[in-house]
Amino acid sequence: MVRYPEAGVFEQALFVVRDDASVSHGVSADEVLAEACRIAQRQTGVSKSRKRWPPLVYTMIGAGGVGLVWGFSLIFR
Repeated sequence: MVRYPEAGVFEQALFVVRDDASVSHGVSADEVLAEACRIAQRQTGVSKSRKRWPPLVYTMIGAGGVGLVWGFSLIFR
């Protein structure tokens, strides 16, 4: 079971692991958990490594764009 509290609708995912995974493939419990987390992130499109800009940056970009359009409209009447 992998818990992901940041998800919107789902709070956890349940993975069924083969009984012989540790014997035939030589994987540890930590490796199984890491793989389950990778699969869950890939399916949800959420990545922890992706950094988002703060809302103020988006606000400044929008305000700058509006200012440019307004400035051009004054110059090119």
